Amino acid sequence: MRPDLAGGVAWLAAGAWMAWEACDLGLGSAHDPGSGFVLFWAGLLLAALALVQLATAVRGGGDGAAIGGLWRGADWRKPLLAVVVLAGYAAALQPLGFLVSTALFLLILLLAIEPTRPPVAVLLAVGTSAAVWGLFDRLLGVGLPRGVLGF
Repeated sequence: MRPDLAGGVAWLAAGAWMAWEACDLGLGSAHDPGSGFVLFWAGLLLAALALVQLATAVRGGGDGAAIGGLWRGADWRKPLLAVVVLAGYAAALQPLGFLVSTALFLLILLLAIEPTRPPVAVLLAVGTSAAVWGLFDRLLGVGLPRGVLGF
């Protein structure tokens, strides 16, 4: 199967699944959105874009070999590391709290993915985390996970 057809089918399935799961979360309304409201519309948008890709592929407008050639020789180490670090961040958010887990997340990204001098990386990671925490938790009153440190 051509990559553009296979990709279109995969993205269509992903969009349909997102929309389906969002319905279980509750959609609410435009004036009172539920937990699944944004996820539902994102899933429908993804499915619609996949249908456009499939229609282009079926009509022969897209060159499947050219699409596959875009990824040939790509270095996947940094994107894969970013996904692993992001998964670790999601897992650490509740137990460690927003401030600690976000500072660690940013520090790892700054040191491993986009090499930055360590003092600068520490300053950026801690400063950015503290600024975002202060804005959302203190100023806007959004409850962020407290974690082991209690703030």
